Amino acid sequence: MPHIVIEYAENLEDRISIPALVSSAQDAMLRSGLFASHTIKTRALPYRHFIAGDKGGSFIHAEIRLFEGRSERDRESLSSAVFNCLCQFADGVPAVTVEVREMDENCYSKRLPF
Repeated sequence: MPHIVIEYAENLEDRISIPALVSSAQDAMLRSGLFASHTIKTRALPYRHFIAGDKGGSFIHAEIRLFEGRSERDRESLSSAVFNCLCQFADGVPAVTVEVREMDENCYSKRLPF
């Protein structure tokens, strides 16, 4: 934990290095100082079919999933750091958003070799 899921318009793949975007978002999470590097899980999901506003356009959205208990200040700082990271890749992208969601640890299950 945490997870960061980056959703984006597939049409951005011609203009943005998605591997670099994922790596940069991972680094932003690490630089926050809130998490150990081995706990951060970052992935990106393209969307081919979507409607983003009146003209379709494109978008980048990141959802950060955390266990409950972080302060509002920490969550806001994390959101801002990831947002600024995404914006570095988003020249000409009309919609860039970040959402921080808290998860109930009691309702989360995992099996990992870590």
